[in-house]
Amino acid sequence: MKKIFMLLAAVFVSLLVKAQIPTAQCLAGDTIVRQGNSFVMTVNINKCDLACYAQFQQLLPEGFAATEITGESDNANFYFENNKVFYQWYKLPIEKNFITLKFNVAVSQGVKAGRYEIPGYFSYQVKNRLGQIDTPVTIIVQ
Repeated sequence: MKKIFMLLAAVFVSLLVKAQIPTAQCLAGDTIVRQGNSFVMTVNINKCDLACYAQFQQLLPEGFAATEITGESDNANFYFENNKVFYQWYKLPIEKNFITLKFNVAVSQGVKAGRYEIPGYFSYQVKNRLGQIDTPVTIIVQ
C-alpha cells in the first residue's frame, strides 16, 4: 500500500511540475500622474513554455493615449486605436519564457482628476483552448 501511495505521489508531483501556469502583471511607472504628463506602462509576462498565438490588451480611459516604445515589444505587433492598447503575437517567441512590454501613456490636460481603474488582460490559445490573465492597473490623476 505504501508503494502505491508513493507512486501516486510521484506522478502527481511530476504533473504539477509540467503544468506550469503563465502569469502576467501590469505596472505603471507612476501611479499618480498630473494632467498633461505621461508615464511608462510595463507589462511583465511569464509565458512559461507557451509558443502559441497570444495578445495583450488594455483599455485606456478617454483622454489617455498610448505610443509604442521602440524595441520594447518582444517581437509583438503594437496597435493603439479606440482607446485600446493592443500587442499581438502570431506565435510567442520560444527563446525565452519572460516577456516585457513597455509603452508610453500620455494623459491629456482635459482629463478629470480622480482614480482610474484600467482593465487589461493577456490571452493565449493552446490546442483550441483559450487562457486569459487579467492585468488591471489603478492610476490617480491630479
